[in-house]
Amino acid sequence: MDKIIALTRQQREDILQQLRPDQVQALSEFTRYAMLSRFHTHHYLKQTDWEFQGMVIDPWYQRQHDHPGDNLYCDCGRRLKNQFILRSRTTGQQLFLGISHFQQHASIPHKVAREIQAGINEINLYMDSILLAYQAGRRFPQEIFQFVVVQQGFKNHEGTILYQRCNLFSRVDLPLHQRDYQDLQTLYHQLKQGVTHRLTKEEIKQLRDDIATDWRQVDQQITMFNYLLRQHGLTVQDLHRIKSNSINYALQRRKTRFMIHDYKQFKDVTLTKARSQLAIKLRQLSFYLQIFQPNELAKVQCEQAQQILIAHKVSTHKSHFYGIKEAQVLLKIKYTI
Repeated sequence: MDKIIALTRQQREDILQQLRPDQVQALSEFTRYAMLSRFHTHHYLKQTDWEFQGMVIDPWYQRQHDHPGDNLYCDCGRRLKNQFILRSRTTGQQLFLGISHFQQHASIPHKVAREIQAGINEINLYMDSILLAYQAGRRFPQEIFQFVVVQQGFKNHEGTILYQRCNLFSRVDLPLHQRDYQDLQTLYHQLKQGVTHRLTKEEIKQLRDDIATDWRQVDQQITMFNYLLRQHGLTVQDLHRIKSNSINYALQRRKTRFMIHDYKQFKDVTLTKARSQLAIKLRQLSFYLQIFQPNELAKVQCEQAQQILIAHKVSTHKSHFYGIKEAQVLLKIKYTI
C-alpha cells in the first residue's frame, strides 16, 4: 500500500515555485480532469435542480498578484482556486461558485458539498505525491513511454487517464504517480515480451464508457466557450452561425455527417465509431480555441482547452478555415464597440 504524505500549504507552494508555468498548468489540468471524472462517476447533483457544467482551476491561486493568469471569483466576489459552474435545470440560470458556497447559493445539501470536498482532498493528495517525486529528482520516464507509443501499446488504452496523463506530463517532464508508473512499466514489459492482448467484451464496454466520459468533458468545455460568446453580446444568429461553422470544421474531410450530440448515444455505437466521435469533438474544441486565442478574451478557458488537446495528442496548429476567420471578425466587432 502506498504511503500517503500530505503537504502543508507552504510546502506545496515551495515546490510549485520550482516548476515552470507549463508544468504548473499540466498539474492543474490533471486536477481538473480528475475532479470532472468524479462528478460524472458519482452523480453528486442528481437529486438537485442543478447540473454540473464545468470546472475552472486557477493554477496560480497562491500567487495573488505576481502570476501570468487571470483570477477566478465566486458569485459572491470571493477569489477562488476551484470555480464550479452549475446550471439550473428549471430556469437555465448559471452560477459560478466555490465549494463552500454550494449550500448558500444553490441550496445543495451540506452532505453533498462534503463529498465533493473529500474528492478534492483525495486528488490533492495524489498531486502532492507527484510534487514530492519531482522534489526528489524524479522526472518523466521518456524512454519507456516512447517505446510503448512506437509499439502501439496505447492502441486500446487511449481512453484511459494513464494515456492522457502521460501525454501531458511527457511534454513538461513531470514524474508520474507511482501507480501510473507501475501501469506504464507493465505495458512496457508486456510489449518487450511480445505479449498481445485481445480485448474482452467487458474491456471494450469500459473503453467505450471512458471515451464517452472524455467526450462529455470536451462538450462541457465547448459549452463554456458558447456561454462566453452569449455573455459578450453576440446575437442568436451570430451564435448559430458560429456553432454551425464549428460543426463543419469538425467534420472536414470526413465521409459522413454523423455527429453525436448526447453522451448517452455512445452505448449504441461501436468502439471504432466512438473513437471517431471523440476525434470529431476534439476538432470542434480546437475551432473554439482558435477563434478565442487571438483576442485573449477567455485566457483560462483557452489554457484548459489547450491542455485537453495536448492530453489527447491532438495538433493545435492554426487553420485558415473561413468559419474561424468569420467568428474572429464577429468577436472583434463586439469587443471594439
